[in-house]
Amino acid sequence: MDGILQIYSYSLKQTFKVFILILFCTSVGVAQKTDSTTIKSIEAVSMRSEKDSVMFTRLKKQFSKNKILNEIYNALFRDVYNQNASGQEIVQVEENPFKEYEGRVIRKIFVKRRQVFGESIIDTSRIAEGFDHFLNSLHTNTREKVIRNSFLMFDVGDIIDADRLRDNERLMRRSSILHDARILVIPDAQFPNLVDLLVITQDIWSLIPDVGFNGFKDYYIGINQVNFRGLGHSWRNNFYLNHNEKPALEYFSQYTIPYIGRTFITGQAEIELRRQTNHYAIRFYRPFLTPEMKLAGGLELSNDRNLLNTFRGFDGTTYKNTDTTFFYFPTNRNLVDFWTAYAFKLPFLSKEIQQRSRVVLGVRFADISYTQRPEVTADTNQIFRNHRDYLVGIGFSNRRYKRDFLIYGFGVTEDVPYGYLATFVTGYENSDAFGKRWYTGVKLAKGQYIGKAGYIYGLLNFGGYSNGTTGLSIESNYFSTMHLYRGRIPVRHFVNVQYAFGTQRYTGEFVNVNRENGILDANSDKLWGTKKLGIGYQIVFFSRLNFVGFRIAPFFQADFAFVNPRDQFLLNRVPYTGLGIGIRLRNENLTFNTFQLKFSFFPNLPDVRTLNFAFSDTYNLRLKDFDISAPEIVPFR
Repeated sequence: MDGILQIYSYSLKQTFKVFILILFCTSVGVAQKTDSTTIKSIEAVSMRSEKDSVMFTRLKKQFSKNKILNEIYNALFRDVYNQNASGQEIVQVEENPFKEYEGRVIRKIFVKRRQVFGESIIDTSRIAEGFDHFLNSLHTNTREKVIRNSFLMFDVGDIIDADRLRDNERLMRRSSILHDARILVIPDAQFPNLVDLLVITQDIWSLIPDVGFNGFKDYYIGINQVNFRGLGHSWRNNFYLNHNEKPALEYFSQYTIPYIGRTFITGQAEIELRRQTNHYAIRFYRPFLTPEMKLAGGLELSNDRNLLNTFRGFDGTTYKNTDTTFFYFPTNRNLVDFWTAYAFKLPFLSKEIQQRSRVVLGVRFADISYTQRPEVTADTNQIFRNHRDYLVGIGFSNRRYKRDFLIYGFGVTEDVPYGYLATFVTGYENSDAFGKRWYTGVKLAKGQYIGKAGYIYGLLNFGGYSNGTTGLSIESNYFSTMHLYRGRIPVRHFVNVQYAFGTQRYTGEFVNVNRENGILDANSDKLWGTKKLGIGYQIVFFSRLNFVGFRIAPFFQADFAFVNPRDQFLLNRVPYTGLGIGIRLRNENLTFNTFQLKFSFFPNLPDVRTLNFAFSDTYNLRLKDFDISAPEIVPFR
């Protein structure tokens, strides 16, 4: 009884705080004149309400112990965000916070840019001081004009579309230059049909130096500016000094302009001048960033010259532990790749399904031609064939997103896609190795939260040519609901499965289980074949520890993989195994990759040390989306 009284007393205090908060919000709305002072006040209240949603969830756990108090809570409060005070995930899908404003007209748009260090989108009362202020002075924030012209999908005078606002938040968070982004709606009690929008963004640290060496022969230094002069442009430069034969200075550069104007077209140019390779490329592409987009497409023009190309002599018929046969020869390849697609709704579907579903029709033309290569026939060196691909695809996609935390990120908002897609691709290839042959492919994918168990994603990709060359890949990824270790540390479990199989593949073409393809941090020339099965497990502890701004996450992983040639049963041997334990470090305000210190144990991998210690960056893992883009040939890897 005493416990219930304590909870009741605490709940009255919190309810009183909420009551005062509501009164304050109302008074601000009645007296609103959208000047900078009012914006700051409303912004502070809105951010405070987001923090309070965490507090309310803690209260909910206490109230749930008593039926009456639980009913009082449900009557007073509504969960909007996906994480409670203890870091535990709320499984049900969050409501769209913009729904209540749908149909109103945008009167003004305000943009507020937070500093990289010492400030927060969640708590706008925090300001940069001391060393944080000094670091911020070295960074140029994204220009307001760039945010307005390139990152916003709405303008003054537009009617509020709740899904579009939510998609716009997600796209800004997904960009390479922003750490986080939020959109707040500011209503006006005097003019109920009008609203103002406050767009709050926070950059990531944009300048990335990179230095490395290989023994005492090769050195490189790199500078990657992901937000050049606040324009949102990315400019990467790497310089290499190679001493293998004679000193040679080598260079790589890539310049990217994302979302040119409001077209959401990204442009990219690359140049690489190395001793053995020369590479030139220019690309333009516009994917279906949201279900509302009707047109997408891409164009790539490139030239690759390799003076010392490596080609494996192993043909996949038998497994040779001692086989190190390689062929070396020059190649020169030109590529022209163009695709376009159109998306539309199906009118006979229900309104709710129509809202986030699209049918996509796409066409693609790709021309790969070699001006220098080894001799190509129908039986040898088919990888280097000259060929033109003509493809047509149709697909159906339904996708939504849920905001979540602590999956692949270390505290930054993550948008988890859930939904499904199905695509069908057909067309033909005309090549100097096989002549004209028809192609057909199917892709099926689905991802969803499964109650309190977590999230699971599955993909099936199958395609084949009329001459018998086929490729099949199956993939599944799972992460658990977040739970607390010893009541304090958030923990997630991750499981992934990969399977690939091919028939009548080209000479010298193989699947492998190196690194992200099977066994993380392993690399061996013997882990190749024509079919594979990989199973990986990880447990990650998202600790509260900080080291000079880097959050620390201890982890354990276990990877098991089978890979064999075509004439052997896949599971005919003990699986290749990799075990690892270590810690990951990540500062979400920086554009550096997540780094890890890891001890690995490889008990049965050929040509790999049994015990290994490494300090390296991790693979850039992302959740699979359900967008449909260019018609494609099933990859074999």
